[in-house]
Amino acid sequence: MIANGDSTPELQAVLDASVDGVVIISARGIVERFNRSAERIFGYRAAEVVGRNVRMLMTSADGGQHDGYIERYLRTGIPHIIGVGREVEARRSDGSLFPVFLSVGRIAGADPARFVGFLQDITVRRQAMAALQLERDRANRYLEAAQTILVALSPNREVTLINRKGCEVLGCDEYTLLGHDWFNAAVTPEHRRRAINEFNDMLSRPHTGPHHCEYDMLVRGGGRRQVVWRCVVVSDAAGHTTGVLCSGDDVTESRRAEQDARESRDRMMHVSRLATMGEMATGISHELNQPLAAIASFADAGRRFLQQGDAGLPEVAVALEQISSQALRAGEIIRRLRELVRNRETRHESAQVNDVIEELNLLARADARASDVRIALQPASNLPGVSIDRIQIQQVLLNLVRNAIEAVADLPASRRDIHITTGLLDTGDIEIRVADSGPGVAASMLQSLFTPFATNKVNGTGLGLAISRTIVEAHRGTLTYRAQQPVGACFIIRLPVNEEKS
Repeated sequence: MIANGDSTPELQAVLDASVDGVVIISARGIVERFNRSAERIFGYRAAEVVGRNVRMLMTSADGGQHDGYIERYLRTGIPHIIGVGREVEARRSDGSLFPVFLSVGRIAGADPARFVGFLQDITVRRQAMAALQLERDRANRYLEAAQTILVALSPNREVTLINRKGCEVLGCDEYTLLGHDWFNAAVTPEHRRRAINEFNDMLSRPHTGPHHCEYDMLVRGGGRRQVVWRCVVVSDAAGHTTGVLCSGDDVTESRRAEQDARESRDRMMHVSRLATMGEMATGISHELNQPLAAIASFADAGRRFLQQGDAGLPEVAVALEQISSQALRAGEIIRRLRELVRNRETRHESAQVNDVIEELNLLARADARASDVRIALQPASNLPGVSIDRIQIQQVLLNLVRNAIEAVADLPASRRDIHITTGLLDTGDIEIRVADSGPGVAASMLQSLFTPFATNKVNGTGLGLAISRTIVEAHRGTLTYRAQQPVGACFIIRLPVNEEKS
């Protein structure tokens, strides 16, 4: 394979075993040796190259300067390319150019001077690096284009990466965060300890899947943003944990909108309760007048008995007992009225639906009696508890009872009936039914029955059923309508039982 020169078998074997291309040239740049790897790299046979100037393997730019480099080195001893590894372009036998890594050295003791070059075809390496750079650039573009916060943390909680969105939300540039403890720099003090504990827990259990959490973040200037995070532990090829990658969504505005919506809903519920109380004013005033009239009557009787001296004292005691009883009755009516009309925050607590209905019964019956309507309660026994806001559920029931009273108002008095029943379904839900003997809901109203402002009442707002369904759905329940057979309407509330008791 070596076309000329006094070679030994050992040298030949070394040259042919090398995976690098090996080219030996004279001081005049004439190729003396060209090994098998060089043949493979350049596409020439050794016989085609040996005895010719090495410039044939170079680009025109490098070839034009090569002889000058050697001449200057031999004259001054100052290397330009000798002893220096570098990447250059080379020329194949077909004229195509390709990248190689070239190392050139002088052969010690050779006189005249001779030089050896080692060449590695780095085409594949260049392609791999280009592909890697392309993927890196694409990943960076994704990071910058993402509308979520992306943060990478080392195992000791230092920020190793944060994208543009994260910097925008926190109001700072990445250089003020990179290398710093994320939790000290960006998490509010009241959430910091919990966040650090959850971070450490993730690192201790790297294979448990994504972790979801929500923290208030510090913003430059003293502001705060509410961010929902999804975090995963990152490992290397050997399975060693290298950090945590987190994506965060700034939910500050949506949480604020949700709060505003809740407050608006609560105000609407309160207004609706006040409106219902206004509609029931006649019945409630009649219900209050009865104990007040009885109190006045018993007080007058007691006064007369006192005028009889000691003989009338037993009757005075009876009168006082009746006065106390009637006062308690009036006070109970007022207490329940105040509970219903009071504006307060939603408060869920464990309750028995039968007790909730019984508490409402006093006011409902007062309204029903004013319209000569009978209300029959049919509670099921041994029902499990439900987690509800008692006042809100009573508001729903009172609205349904009011609708039922209006539905039967035009019927003969003997047919004005309302039935309130409770029961436990096979699904585990509690069911409350409010059924009446009226004409039922018109077919034209069925599709929009629970739609706000949909009503067939002359003075109706169309908000009662819409608000009632909203309340029930906020309790993870349902409010539906079903026609009674042969006549009448039935509204059905279904509520899930307490989870700890289900």
